[in-house]
Amino acid sequence: MRQDLMTQLLNRLSMPLVAFCLLGILGEGTVTALSIGTLLTWVGISTGSLFVPGLRSSREVMDLTGALVLTALTGWTSSPFVTVLMLVVTISGVRHGSRRALFHAGLSAIILALISVLFPNDTGVSASWTQSTALSVAMLGLAWLGGRLKGRWHDLEEQHDQILKALEEGIVVTDPEGRIIEANPAARSYLGFPSTTPWVGIPIDQILRRDSDMGFRKALTTSAMVGDEIRWSNRDGVERSFRVRTTALESGVILAVFTDRTAERRVIETEARLTHLEELDELSLGLAHEIRNPLASLRGAAEEISGGKLDLDQAQKMSGIVNRESERLNRTVDRFLEYSANRKRNLSAVANASTGVADALEMIRQRTDCADLKIRSSMEPEVMVSMDGDSWNSVITNLVINAVEACLGNGVIEVSLASGNGVASLTVEDDGPGISSVALGKVFHPFFTTKSREGGLGLAIVRKIIEESGGRIELDSEEGVGTTFRVIVPLVECSTNEVVEAGQK
Repeated sequence: MRQDLMTQLLNRLSMPLVAFCLLGILGEGTVTALSIGTLLTWVGISTGSLFVPGLRSSREVMDLTGALVLTALTGWTSSPFVTVLMLVVTISGVRHGSRRALFHAGLSAIILALISVLFPNDTGVSASWTQSTALSVAMLGLAWLGGRLKGRWHDLEEQHDQILKALEEGIVVTDPEGRIIEANPAARSYLGFPSTTPWVGIPIDQILRRDSDMGFRKALTTSAMVGDEIRWSNRDGVERSFRVRTTALESGVILAVFTDRTAERRVIETEARLTHLEELDELSLGLAHEIRNPLASLRGAAEEISGGKLDLDQAQKMSGIVNRESERLNRTVDRFLEYSANRKRNLSAVANASTGVADALEMIRQRTDCADLKIRSSMEPEVMVSMDGDSWNSVITNLVINAVEACLGNGVIEVSLASGNGVASLTVEDDGPGISSVALGKVFHPFFTTKSREGGLGLAIVRKIIEESGGRIELDSEEGVGTTFRVIVPLVECSTNEVVEAGQK
């Protein structure tokens, strides 16, 4: 408030201050007590106009009167205060247009002409008249130019207002104290500005004053926000999503531009739901197929056993079928539950990826179908990833077992782990038969497999875990050459005691 008062005071005293500076260049004989008194009176009235409502609208009249009196007291057309007089006329035109400025210039010209006739200087009436005429023409010209500037400025303001009204983005400008300087109609509508009371100069925390408004309020008044997305609910309880960008201007002023992305977010969410429904449809069909086959075997074995015509060897064979197919059903259900689990990304979870890969490879090498396989590994030590240990173990195990089964017990599998640029990269490469171009787009689909066993969920589980952890999985394959899976996940820098080893919770 004090800063505003000082700004207004300096604005009011601009012309008297210019006159005071010009007073210093006058000779000793020219500066009289009357001219000093006139200047002090001018300063006093201008200062008082801030506090007297009736004087606030008469600034140009006070400045014009002060400049004319000082000009008359210090030599008229030869007075340095002629400059102040011209400035007053020009500023009047810029502020109020040509009509008022021409009136002020014409009034000053008439007074100058009368003085030139009534009180000629040493050069005579003719010379005085010539000088006053030239000065009058100059003031009238400046008044006209000031009016033209006013008109041009008005046109620019209208264009500015039309542009702001046409923008769908909300624009809010705040000063260093968080008070609103400017806000376009879109911003006022989004934020719920008061419709009856003036909002210019109101602190933004009076508009966004709820606890739930804090994030949005901070985003609008923080410099160097680059497209951050903020979700905010208005007073009607409607949640909106905004992308906020801010720029710091001169003197600490913050320009905030926010775009309503609610419709776009809803479209994305709808597409995600539709994709999820399509996956569920595909998953249910695959699950039904995977359950139907062992159920048929179980039913056949049960009918044979219930017939009572089997000898001991045949009964044991049928019992083995029941056990095998029951285990197959149990594995299918377990893997379905693992795939369907709703994992929420734990931002604080950290796993030692290097240890996890080493442990998984040691376990897989014990499999009977790995006896003739060469499994090579190359790993950076102490690579930490943003993922819990169980999930990382599941990723490694599924990818390597997939490579083992693709090689059919004979071949080379290479596993590498590296880090850089804020990510960890796990590569699993085999020299198996590769994947056909037709099957390549279906590899990550639930229950899709090219192997002669129950439908696969392993790769679908891997992709789900990786994407939920903020990473991605890439696949390269060529028939007759081999297949390469590349997993890229966020890297974490932390101390040893913060690490959760793969396989631990």
